[in-house]
Amino acid sequence: MRPDVRRLDAPRPLRVPYVIAWSGEAVTHPLMFTEHGVRRLTYIDARPSDWVDGMLRARTGVDRGGEPVWRALNVHRQWLCMEALLCQVCGASGRHLDTGRIWWVVTETAFRAIDVASGLTNAPPTCPACVPDSLASCPQLRKSSAVYTVAVAEPVGVLAEVFEPGPDGMARRTGHNEFVRFDEPGRHPYILATQLVVRLEDMRPAGTPEPRAEPVSPSSCNLSWPMGSQHPVPRGKERR
Repeated sequence: MRPDVRRLDAPRPLRVPYVIAWSGEAVTHPLMFTEHGVRRLTYIDARPSDWVDGMLRARTGVDRGGEPVWRALNVHRQWLCMEALLCQVCGASGRHLDTGRIWWVVTETAFRAIDVASGLTNAPPTCPACVPDSLASCPQLRKSSAVYTVAVAEPVGVLAEVFEPGPDGMARRTGHNEFVRFDEPGRHPYILATQLVVRLEDMRPAGTPEPRAEPVSPSSCNLSWPMGSQHPVPRGKERR
């Protein structure tokens, strides 16, 4: 499935990135806490497919109907991009065909550095073909981005909305966009996961590939890490 190309008051058609949410995909299903055996957050009409790795994941449509919601990501497509290492812009593989390494554009708002060659991010890969126009079109990327190739991207946790039981067992939100690790099982019953977070390993600075024809919308580069400004993009020496 590839992104739609639509004219949005621009001289050339802007490409709607694959990972962006659409207005027709939004769903509003009530949440509650169940007390059967173990207290945990659930949808009132619970389905087995609601849980991923023991955590409740936000429901969403996938048909890309309506209009692009530039300030939101589709939960399903963000997850798919992270697990299958797909480009967030075009939906194709983020790997370089010759080297097998994965291309990533990282920013201060969507990256938490661990050391000079590794870190955590909730932003999916960007394939070599989509990197140049993404850098040229997105104001946030022009301010604080760096292009890397990575050897490994391992899921380590999620960004999530946090809830506690309210009156009559209904859920009351107490936290927004919080990072919850897979190794924090005590928090899992109280969260609604919205984005998958991965750990990037063996990060190597990369050059910028040749640009492609269609521009990416400048409104689409809105990924944000909850504590991004405190964890700048790593600046290390290029590896040979």
